[in-house]
Amino acid sequence: MKRGTLLVFLFLMTFILVFGSTGRAFAARWPETVRIGIYYGNDTVANVSFSTKAGLEVGVFSNDTFQTLLSIPGGSSVIIRKDAYFIKSSSGVTSAYDPSEGKPFEGETLGPYHIQIGDSVADFDAARETADALLALGVVAYPAYEKGWYVWTGFFAEYEMASQELISLANKLGTSNLKVVPVSSARLVVQSSRAEPLLIFSDGSDGKSRLRVRPIKANNPCVLSVNGRQYRGEFEIRRYLDSDLTVINIVNIEEYLYGVVPQEIEASAPMEAIKAQAVAARTYTYRNLGKYSKWGFDLVDTASDQVYNGYDGEKQATNAAVDQTRGKKILYEGSPISVHYFSSSGGMTEDSANVWGTSLPYLKSVPDPYESGTSYNYTWTKTFTAQELKQILFLSDVDIGDILSVSIEEVSEAGRPIKLKFTGTKGSITYYRQDGRAVLGLPSNNYTISSPGSTPAPASGTSGTSGTVYAVTADGSKRGVDLENSVAVTSSGTRTLSDSGTLSAISSGGISTLSSGSRVSSGSTATVTGNVYVFTGKGWGHGVGMSQEGAKGFALQGYTYEQILKHYFTGVTIE
Repeated sequence: MKRGTLLVFLFLMTFILVFGSTGRAFAARWPETVRIGIYYGNDTVANVSFSTKAGLEVGVFSNDTFQTLLSIPGGSSVIIRKDAYFIKSSSGVTSAYDPSEGKPFEGETLGPYHIQIGDSVADFDAARETADALLALGVVAYPAYEKGWYVWTGFFAEYEMASQELISLANKLGTSNLKVVPVSSARLVVQSSRAEPLLIFSDGSDGKSRLRVRPIKANNPCVLSVNGRQYRGEFEIRRYLDSDLTVINIVNIEEYLYGVVPQEIEASAPMEAIKAQAVAARTYTYRNLGKYSKWGFDLVDTASDQVYNGYDGEKQATNAAVDQTRGKKILYEGSPISVHYFSSSGGMTEDSANVWGTSLPYLKSVPDPYESGTSYNYTWTKTFTAQELKQILFLSDVDIGDILSVSIEEVSEAGRPIKLKFTGTKGSITYYRQDGRAVLGLPSNNYTISSPGSTPAPASGTSGTSGTVYAVTADGSKRGVDLENSVAVTSSGTRTLSDSGTLSAISSGGISTLSSGSRVSSGSTATVTGNVYVFTGKGWGHGVGMSQEGAKGFALQGYTYEQILKHYFTGVTIE
């Protein structure tokens, strides 16, 4: 080999070793697919129906390879159910039943006991061939996989029924090589829409093989209808003792986001706001991969993670936002952040430490100046009688007697109550951070409290600028004033309280000095007494991270999605 050729060869080998391994590491860190739990845990089903317009395949996935077992034509459906107790109607519809509640009066009973005919065979095709030959003899048989391929027959509700049929079958076939197959909680039955058995598959019996369903490529769009809702990607069906039947959508992450983003923000929102939501949703996805690994998937399709409505939930504008931000994530020091978003803040977001007790460097309180004041729940009021508050606390296992007062004992720098005290005839209870909002069911934790005919008193131990500011009206009465963006008359003319300069006001805590550049909050500490308590607030949601209404406002002001995200998540990079 010539020297020049040798040098080129060595260079190429070095490039492949260095950058090839980097590419593999990147792919391992940022996988292309996500596994979404559609039916699982307490939200499981007994059976699930699959169909497509142009056809689908049912097969086994093992060692990163899909082996097709059944090809179902377009317009036909295939049903996968757990191998348990079912009733088959005259039309072929199967419905699960509980044998402990007695045998149903109508319909054919199908149970989890079977009869094995002969020994194991080489593969699915051999099992199918044997089953077809038995059918010609009047025996309805089907392939079954349980650590190998077999031929089984029957769906018996009781062991005794299977044993009796075994004797009859032995005489009919002239063989004693038969045995009753006992119940297993791992088996899946694949059947036609008329309950004709196509195969039985024992989930995970060999520790690696899983049953999957996927649309053939001739489908356009390439989607699969699952119990009436269309999804991209393919499906895996599993069984677990605590999640029986588990149905998992395996889909490209970008296509998953197509079905997520329009559920989190309107498709009519400004494009840069939709892009910000798309990046936030993508970041959440990567951050939470493997969250439900005990059931074989990453995320669920509800608000417990991100609402996902599959292909049926997609919108053109939100798909475009996903495409235009493809692969972009919010990172802090190279890792996906714990991303949070909500509807509206009411003017200032909250520090995560004041909501969940954990301080994160990128979840700090920031101004939220561009929210729409007309958005849902941007301003709200909830009124409780003292008796209603007593009942609410009692239902939360708190009995402090009749309510005497409600106190905001401490507020955060964002002006939100973080220490809420209820005092009653038998004692008191104090709620911290979001707990007060949760027990009362308030839209947000950004509120003040008042009681008709009652003047709030300062909370114990407060002084200085912590009191509520009042204005004296023409009739001599006092009225509470929201300081933020208010206009005051000074010796040099009118001035908003957010401008430079020094202003003073008389508050419930004495003389308050409003210095240059200070943040004036509507929140204050106070004790309210009375028979009626009015909670008046702003914003909807926990208030941590990105305000969706605020993002829309920023977008309308000309900000890009990266600028929006970097405003709400401090110190992050978008990569």
